[in-house]
Amino acid sequence: MITRHTRGKTTWIDLEYPTEEELLSVMSEFQIDERVREEILTPTPYPFTVAFPGYCYLVLHFPTADAVAGAKVQEVDFIVGKNFVITARYEVIDQIHTLHKVLEAEELLSTKQKPFKIEELLSRIMDRMYVGISSEIEQVGYRLDRIERDIFSGKEREAVRTISDTARVLLRFETALARHSAPLSDFLTFLGSPAFFGTKFDEYAAHIEGGRDHAAAMVSAYRSTATELRITNDSLLTSSQDRIIRRLMVFTFVSYPPPLLAVIFAMRTDLPIVGAQNDFLWVVAIMLGSSFFLFLIARFNRWV
Repeated sequence: MITRHTRGKTTWIDLEYPTEEELLSVMSEFQIDERVREEILTPTPYPFTVAFPGYCYLVLHFPTADAVAGAKVQEVDFIVGKNFVITARYEVIDQIHTLHKVLEAEELLSTKQKPFKIEELLSRIMDRMYVGISSEIEQVGYRLDRIERDIFSGKEREAVRTISDTARVLLRFETALARHSAPLSDFLTFLGSPAFFGTKFDEYAAHIEGGRDHAAAMVSAYRSTATELRITNDSLLTSSQDRIIRRLMVFTFVSYPPPLLAVIFAMRTDLPIVGAQNDFLWVVAIMLGSSFFLFLIARFNRWV
């Protein structure tokens, strides 16, 4: 599907699930290299950017939440020329869909449409993408708040899996955003060169990089929070397990006398000590002495 917005000499073409015919048509219209078309047709494993005469090609993977895997990446291909922006994707991306609605509303409500600046258009697209990421990260932050409440309300065991799942989501977001750094920087540097937009693009480039840095900083902060919550939860679990072990040890000490008495009364008289003078007292004294010795060991190690 092709969505086109044109104001003045500036055009934005968004390709959603494009067919080969649609791609060929757009590539021919803007004289885009055949290699770019081939890249768009197949998934790209890693973000990158390539400069061509008159335009620059950028591939970015934007992280998003996923109900099954926890998080996934959505590939968006950008082709930016001096008077056009082409975006291509094979997934429905809410941020781009919302921007289409905003632009359509502006076109309907404005009797005299303000011409697009290509730099401003690119900035608006990128801003939508990174703001969308920040919003999703904020939802992860709310989940961490719930985890914290669970941890301190006696639900340490239930929180173990939730913390792990949340940390996995944050790790995938962090990895995806870290991979934006080099290609996005090279892309913006090329667009800001004298042969392209020049110094007038510096403000927009700073805004775009600021959006990425803000999202990355949020992920880093929440990852630190998740790590601290995991450490706290592990400490509380360890403390809880120690209390259980102490209770089991006390139970063992309490339950020891009955079998001891049974063994005493079942003693055979042909065994050593048995039959000697005060044999019963000697056996009882040995048993009590061994129990007391074990108790001292437990006390010394602070088990009880």
